Amino acid sequence: HHHPYEKWSQADYGQMAAFFSTVTTKADQDPIEPAFFARVGAASSPHPKSGQPLAPAGLGAGGPASGAAASDVPVIAASDDPRQQLADWMTDPTNPFFAKAVVNRYWKHFLGRGLVEPEDDLRVTNPPSNPELLAAMEQSFIESGYDLKALVRLITTSATYSLASDAVAGNIADTRNYSRFYPKRLGAEVLLDAVDRVAESTTPFAGMPAGTRAIELPDTAFESYFLQVFGRPESATACECERSQDANLAQSLHLLNSEQMQTKLSEASGRAASLASDDATTDLGKVTVLYEISLSRKPTADELAIALAYLEGQDKRQAYEDLIWSLLNAKEFLFNH
Repeated sequence: HHHPYEKWSQADYGQMAAFFSTVTTKADQDPIEPAFFARVGAASSPHPKSGQPLAPAGLGAGGPASGAAASDVPVIAASDDPRQQLADWMTDPTNPFFAKAVVNRYWKHFLGRGLVEPEDDLRVTNPPSNPELLAAMEQSFIESGYDLKALVRLITTSATYSLASDAVAGNIADTRNYSRFYPKRLGAEVLLDAVDRVAESTTPFAGMPAGTRAIELPDTAFESYFLQVFGRPESATACECERSQDANLAQSLHLLNSEQMQTKLSEASGRAASLASDDATTDLGKVTVLYEISLSRKPTADELAIALAYLEGQDKRQAYEDLIWSLLNAKEFLFNH
């Protein structure tokens, strides 16, 4: 069907689909993990209604909605892979869509809310909250040669990203102007790696080398209840909405009393065991380092007094397990603020 809120027609969609019309699977392949290849032949896709063959063309790059004649659509030789032209069109500096989409998604990743929200709903009738900022970031991204590290550096070194999350009377209701940082729970993979870092444990993943971190996994097919319950996407669709940052009861119960968490805390090679057996460092030093590792700050006077009092008169290893457990369940640990 035609896009309900945009100028794109069935023909425009058909011409985008034509880029993949020569892609097929090899015969007698595993249906779960088939092998794909591009066969030789003219790339085209039939119009959904008329059946007329449609040549590959990017949105606005010779398609019907661009107002261009059919002769303006670039011709792809039958021996060429049309996906190469699609990649060239996507990264062409004159393409008004690619840089905008990438910049907006990275902004949402770091700031919690996209300049266009939802972040994958880029259309004329859903304008950005700050058009000038989005345009400036687009231009910077293009001029950098689509350098993602440069984009990350631009966002994370900005004054906006460095703002505290503490609200004041004038911005407590603001959700559009980035007058403060909007706290967000750590992503599933980042959180699991953070738990492993603090507890000095490792999470094994089938088929991966020992010590592989969750953020290093090549896809979402690896079994992990922790990643599942904390919102890792299943990658069943291309929608960013598959990843959930919402908090729920299952997450709290898993961190509080799951077998996986208890195993991480009580490992013989874990941080609690190593702290308990370290006779060269004082409890004050151990607690200070533990706060620095888990919360990126030193403990306050009250926190230090409570922790030191708890460590007195009981089994040190069990006490350090409890202390680490309490830090892993703190909102300050679970949220980027």
